[in-house]
Amino acid sequence: MVVTGRPGRQLSTLLHALGAGRRALPPLPPLPPPVAGDVGAVRRVVALFGADRPVQADPTTCGSAALVMLAAAGDPRVARWLATGEAEPGASTAPELGWLDQTVLDGAHQATPTTRFGALQQAVKVRSNRRALLGLSWPSGLGTPPWGAQRVARFGAVRYAHRLLVDTSPGQSGPLLDHAIASARRGLPVPFYTGGDTRGGLGAAVPRHVVVLTSPDGVALEVYEPSVGRMLAITPDELAQGGSSRPAYGNWSHVTWVLLPVAPDRSPPPG
Repeated sequence: MVVTGRPGRQLSTLLHALGAGRRALPPLPPLPPPVAGDVGAVRRVVALFGADRPVQADPTTCGSAALVMLAAAGDPRVARWLATGEAEPGASTAPELGWLDQTVLDGAHQATPTTRFGALQQAVKVRSNRRALLGLSWPSGLGTPPWGAQRVARFGAVRYAHRLLVDTSPGQSGPLLDHAIASARRGLPVPFYTGGDTRGGLGAAVPRHVVVLTSPDGVALEVYEPSVGRMLAITPDELAQGGSSRPAYGNWSHVTWVLLPVAPDRSPPPG
């Protein structure tokens, strides 16, 4: 239960006080090719699922669902596989599909888009969490850490860099949020980690959920929220005012970390 009437604290606040999250912002990359980089790409991938909705496979795969959605929005090969189960052979296969077991690929045509989405979430989670804890695998029950997500996050050729965000400190969060909003409006989706604060207990003060900020038209803002598999509207003012529970945050109250797009990299995601 959340206790009101006193300010809460976040892990991101402590980490920033200790010196984390003070690196320079990455430069905004040039726009990707029109097919992969136009606004509304995330919304169109969500629409492929129809009434089934693209929901996270289990309580620990919100980050993986966000990463799969990001990849599918920027790569028609991933979107096509989710919709139909068809994958290009060999080297022409999208890297994320190359992480799947052959048995999953063999049975993909008989599965539903939701089942294929869940299978790809699990494969992406294994890859993002590998060597994410001092060279060891990140504990599966703790989801996906931002630095692990950074390793595999891509939108077409655009790669991402993780940045700590303290949304109760406008001086720290303002440039990051401005950068994220500008990216989303240019057709580059931005994954956000959300969470609570110590008013809900210590367990709420850490990153707890992941959503994807995007824009349907180059002006308005919305997020893909994987726990419900829907696009939910949000405004710049709401992003800038941390502390209130929001459906667009998975009913958490703060943005705690962000993955910002950086200059395109043609190399595949690391193993």
